[in-house]
Amino acid sequence: MSPRSRPILIIGALILPVLSTPFAYGQRARATPDEQIIREAVPVKSGARVDLFQHGLTADPALVETAEHALTRMEGLLGQKLDESTLGPRIRIYVSAGTAISHVWRGYDHPSDPKAVLFLNSRVARLALRGTNATYAHELAHLLTWRFHSHTLREGLADYLALQVLPGAGVGPNIEGYASPPDVPPEVEAYLGTTRAPPDALMNDGQFRRSYYFASYRFVRFLIEQAGMATFLKLYEARDPESEFSRLYRASRKELALAAAK
Repeated sequence: MSPRSRPILIIGALILPVLSTPFAYGQRARATPDEQIIREAVPVKSGARVDLFQHGLTADPALVETAEHALTRMEGLLGQKLDESTLGPRIRIYVSAGTAISHVWRGYDHPSDPKAVLFLNSRVARLALRGTNATYAHELAHLLTWRFHSHTLREGLADYLALQVLPGAGVGPNIEGYASPPDVPPEVEAYLGTTRAPPDALMNDGQFRRSYYFASYRFVRFLIEQAGMATFLKLYEARDPESEFSRLYRASRKELALAAAK
């Protein structure tokens, strides 16, 4: 694929080329490779469970305490701890000038090589300490729920947990939060609760991306409010969640998605 034919990712007013395999590392624009960041990063501070590193900038050591507080809070909400047998006991956070979009190791493909590693851009790290952006908690939530079969349930749960930690904060592509949520087109609704792969539009359509993440959050919030976290996690962990909606919620996936949108 030539540089001219590569898709682009719109981040606010900034337009960046996307990796030729857009979902190999999830929602990443072309930036410094994660492996390079890890090699070049400098340690900043270690807490009880989190190690913080900086790369090409100065990271505030206070982020360690903020992250550990969020981690403990989300473990309580889930009723489960970090999977230390797979991920190990410690989480490594890299705040890097070379990270365009915050993400966990391998992004959407994290389960193929699970590691307790995440990468934050400087804006997300800065606003986390101000309490106005919950993206750092969203990425930490992915580590706590790293096995997934439905991408929308994965992203919706991460937003739900993050916004329990920082209600009203911006999160992911919805940097202004959900006080004025985006419209959700029918093509986004069709993905909710399914095992369909993330659509290409996530990488080249900023409005679609905002709608997709909001709809996923709204759907997960509705399901948790209807039957609680324990029931939702049974759905989340199911290899074929579409077959489980009727058993767990006594309604079809489509019926539940429509109800969540009301």
